[in-house]
Amino acid sequence: MDISRMRHLEELSVDQTFNLFTQSKDLKNIAADFFQSMEATLIRNQILDVLRSYDLGQVTAVYEIFGGYVNRSFGIYTEKDGTTHEYFVRKYKYGITETEILFEHSMIDYSIVHGLDIAAGLIRTKDGTTFVKKNEGSKENATDIYFAVYEFLQGEDLYTWDTPNLNDEEFASAAGVLATFHNAARDFDPQGLERLEPKIMEFLPTLPEKFKDLAQTDIDTKFHRYYRSKLDSILKVIESSQIPQDVLDKMAYTPCHNDFHAGNLKYIDSKVVGIFDFDWSKIDRRLFDVTLAMAYCCCSWQDEKDGVLLLDKCAIFLKSYQQKLAEFKGLEPLNAVEIEYLPTMIAAANMYLINWDVTAYYAGTDLNEYEYIAYLQHNVRLMNWIEIHKTEISEMAKSI
Repeated sequence: MDISRMRHLEELSVDQTFNLFTQSKDLKNIAADFFQSMEATLIRNQILDVLRSYDLGQVTAVYEIFGGYVNRSFGIYTEKDGTTHEYFVRKYKYGITETEILFEHSMIDYSIVHGLDIAAGLIRTKDGTTFVKKNEGSKENATDIYFAVYEFLQGEDLYTWDTPNLNDEEFASAAGVLATFHNAARDFDPQGLERLEPKIMEFLPTLPEKFKDLAQTDIDTKFHRYYRSKLDSILKVIESSQIPQDVLDKMAYTPCHNDFHAGNLKYIDSKVVGIFDFDWSKIDRRLFDVTLAMAYCCCSWQDEKDGVLLLDKCAIFLKSYQQKLAEFKGLEPLNAVEIEYLPTMIAAANMYLINWDVTAYYAGTDLNEYEYIAYLQHNVRLMNWIEIHKTEISEMAKSI
């Protein structure tokens, strides 16, 4: 073999390999920094481009607000006529439809006019619309993206959805805000607009097949193994959480926030002074919204109590909700049928959260394995706690 024109592939020493590895780490960090810088520049330019459709003055600063898992949120400062203004900008999730956005915005407008005075109002474009549609990507492979601008709510962001550590005054105030929203929106006419997601009692029967399919995913992770180990008990609770149509017909049917948790509220001096994030809203049984709020707000995340529904907090929440509606003399407080089926509906509401846990995990990329398994374990613990303590939940609900 004539090796004179060949390249000798020499074996690298340990030191040479280490040096190359170190260089590769540097390149990885450079690439990550470059990606983050370009991504930040892109989203800022997108926002500036969108704001040309508004008459809000000169943009002076843009800040990303973290905490959400679906949409992206930004706080912006503008200057107009010598005055500084604050606004909230939302970049909606990919795949949302105009119909869903129009439903959300028209419901917010209606609710504010009819008494929900602490919600973030929508800012209109120069053309009078409530959102801006743009394209992202090449002409051949463009994706529709949507932005909306809201008033910036004052108050403090004290909690997140997984740190619902409200004091008793805040629990009562939050429940009063949910009642205010339900009362304000009760006669809202969507005029054919709606979210694509089915109502809870239409949604539950679709979950078993979906959950079984996800269990067949060809991966070997801690989350997947845990999920598969709990699937049978999850399917059993889905079956026992169905409510017959003739019973549902006796429950109030209203616009629902569908994401009412401690992180979507703002606070001042133990009082809720702002409510936002209506993008999950749909019209459904009012009891579902109440029990979903309880599953979010009244369930402990603390160590050995993780997954325990705090019935004393539930009682504060329900009592305040009922009292607020009694004061309004509009939408009736929870009736006897809703009280009777509250334990069943809270089990269904928690199953709605389990669906989010598993759907987000299996659809996601570069997720924190331990973060998502913590979410699923929390909701499975809550599921089991509800099934064991339905009698106590029922007694608490009847006592308010």
